[in-house]
Amino acid sequence: MRIFTFMVAIGFLSVAFAQTVREITVDPQSGRAIGAKEMSPDELRSHIDKKTKLLIVDVRDPEEFEKETIKNAVNIPIGQLEAKLKEIPRDTMLVFT
Repeated sequence: MRIFTFMVAIGFLSVAFAQTVREITVDPQSGRAIGAKEMSPDELRSHIDKKTKLLIVDVRDPEEFEKETIKNAVNIPIGQLEAKLKEIPRDTMLVFT
């Protein structure tokens, strides 16, 4: 499956749950957004199979996104992320690549 081959290639995914604060606050020790955790491709597949309400967000530049991306992902470049997060329903799990 192309989607999971690509995900394995990029390694683990950072995931932030919508129930947490939508402001981007970075933990100085981990360098990740507070409330984020890593998720393996198998864990993501499990959430997809369970029909968890999620949104895969590719934060790369549009040129990179157009070359290759995960099926059904949306492109929100990192510089636009904070403003766009306000538009996403809070009950949606966010998966960042």
